[in-house]
Amino acid sequence: MKKHLPLLAFIMLFSASAAQASDNTCLEKAQNQAQLTECAAVALKAADSDLNALYRRMQDRVKDDSSTRTLLIDAQRKWLSFRDAECNFTAVRSAGGSIHAMDVNSCLADLTRSRVRELQIHLDCSKGAGEQDAMQCAMPRAGR
Repeated sequence: MKKHLPLLAFIMLFSASAAQASDNTCLEKAQNQAQLTECAAVALKAADSDLNALYRRMQDRVKDDSSTRTLLIDAQRKWLSFRDAECNFTAVRSAGGSIHAMDVNSCLADLTRSRVRELQIHLDCSKGAGEQDAMQCAMPRAGR
């Protein structure tokens, strides 16, 4: 499994880049607001899928560490609440308008992609770290 971690990290980064390119292609082809809104919804769905897959990996990593697992769940729930509130605030000026759903979904997708990068850093933190450095990582090493 350890020898596949660099490949897995590359695939995650590539899929995030591919998702971003797909988002851009969708936006370039969109000819009206409904299509732009659909692009934003598709981007959010892809970002959420990446987030959920990574979060499941993190939960699996801490399945035998109930205190860390509880903290991870709490952090993710609070982050989701923050993300939703932040995007509602960010899109307040378009409320009631035809671009509101696009504004909210674009914000949600952007913040979700950022969260994926943050969680990936947590997941990769202890990889290659010495015993002392690994103590500064929230996630335990894989296989422990």
